[in-house]
Amino acid sequence: MTISSQTTPAEAIAPRDLRRTWRVLAAILIPLGPLGVLVTRGVMPYWTSQDEETVVANMVAAPERAEAMTWVFFVTFPALLIGALAVGYVARRGAPRLATWGAGLTFVSFVMAGSFGSTDLLMHVMGRDGYDEATILAVTGLMFDHPVNMIGTGVFVAGHIVGMILLGVAVTRSGVVPLWAGAAIAVSQPFHLISAVILPSRLLDLTLGWGLTTVGFAAVAMAVLRMPDDAWDLAPVRPTPARSA
Repeated sequence: MTISSQTTPAEAIAPRDLRRTWRVLAAILIPLGPLGVLVTRGVMPYWTSQDEETVVANMVAAPERAEAMTWVFFVTFPALLIGALAVGYVARRGAPRLATWGAGLTFVSFVMAGSFGSTDLLMHVMGRDGYDEATILAVTGLMFDHPVNMIGTGVFVAGHIVGMILLGVAVTRSGVVPLWAGAAIAVSQPFHLISAVILPSRLLDLTLGWGLTTVGFAAVAMAVLRMPDDAWDLAPVRPTPARSA
């Protein structure tokens, strides 16, 4: 079969439809991020309500748990960022404003959370390499007190709580998941705040905090796997060649 001389290569080659590939990848990444946080908070040697001296002492005393926490955070953190955007993408048609604000706030707040991971890594490697706790406390204290870290902490705390509430409402209003799944996402981070600061409890965080986030995101992932490609995105089209004047 010959191609007409008037047909350009762009017209002859049909674009590949990768919508299913994107859906499957999104379905994998959406729950992987919160699951990574869930595991991280399950193995972390300290709790976020403890003072800095206790945090450093616990990190130094449990290098295996600190190492595990570091690697889990490292592997799953990109999925946490992508997953927040993917959930907003899924809900964008049925609830565009809620999805945009929810995904945007959640994404930005998670980016800010990278500073916390770097502080944990610093405490871990300094303790592993033999630095005394007083030195570790002094160095990490400089990081904690820097305006960038302080602003990032505030953005993270407010952003991921409000963002998750909006995402929970968005995926429910758009019909992506049933009410229980959207409610799980919406209430999970307020429960996380309670368990981390107000009524410190690792068990509460692993069940009603990040546990509910993981369950809710898993429900979104299942919905993504089940939806047809046309509901996920528009089909690819052949590029239109430019016309000469």
